[in-house]
Amino acid sequence: MTKLKVVIGTDHVGTQYVEELIDTFPEIDFVASYDPSGHQEAIRDADVFFGWPDDQAFSAAKQLKWIACPGMGIDKIVAYQNIVDSDVPITNAPGTHVTSMGDHVIGAMIGLTHRFQEAFQDQQKKIWDTQKYASRITELTGTTVGIFGLGAIGRAVADRVAAFGTTTFAIDPAPVDIPASVRECWNLDRIDDLCRISNFLVIAAPVLDNTRNSIDARRIALMPEGSYVIVISRGEIVDEDAMCDALESGHLAGAALDATAVEPLAENSRLWSLENVILTPHSSALTPELYEMRRQAFKSNLRKFSTGESLENVCDKTAGF
Repeated sequence: MTKLKVVIGTDHVGTQYVEELIDTFPEIDFVASYDPSGHQEAIRDADVFFGWPDDQAFSAAKQLKWIACPGMGIDKIVAYQNIVDSDVPITNAPGTHVTSMGDHVIGAMIGLTHRFQEAFQDQQKKIWDTQKYASRITELTGTTVGIFGLGAIGRAVADRVAAFGTTTFAIDPAPVDIPASVRECWNLDRIDDLCRISNFLVIAAPVLDNTRNSIDARRIALMPEGSYVIVISRGEIVDEDAMCDALESGHLAGAALDATAVEPLAENSRLWSLENVILTPHSSALTPELYEMRRQAFKSNLRKFSTGESLENVCDKTAGF
């Protein structure tokens, strides 16, 4: 009987993972191919690909039966129409990133409102100036938080900010399990309303045709003077130039981005030099727990696949998540 062939196309969860898989599934052939330049050859006779294949690699596959996305977002995979049009399923690993990303948003909110960036610069220069911060620190209590995308990340943010005495509204086209921490959840046709009331606008949605660049200059202008934007999911949802203009003018008091429209962020981006911006390199979820959960998620699904059971966490390729 021919062995299943599984290509591990990324070292995202650690290079030692292949050995772990070989020990767990001795009946399966595993091939590590971390460099995308080798994907076309490796995938040619593979049954499973773990990673983010591009259109050329996918076209080279002769018998591929499953693409396992190591993380949550499949936008890099469904960007290729030949993959979307195929009958090859894509699975992801939902929930593995939620806790740390929810925590990150809270940290960003406090960091911005307590001017940690500015204080850190003073620390580096050995400046102790208490009066400089007088009446420039903002309390979270009594503010309104708008969450764009009430999936697992959005719900985690809502539950956390509730502890600070905020009022939370959300936007989601098909919300599931709306938590008690969210006062109301609206459809996408009310993005303007969400912007008008949000002291903090948290971007927690996937990037889709109906979300890309949806927070543009017009909608940023609708936000209250002195409000904040926090991007935790995908940077393509926000018009970065418009956001920089609003940050420079003072209309926005600050922004925190863990994701940008183009990654790595271009060296000439204005975001690098703005003092009221916190930048992190798409790293908010990268805890040891996340990697272990993603390793276990693939193992669990691979066990099902190898015994002919239905896969878990199969994505809707057309919807993009």
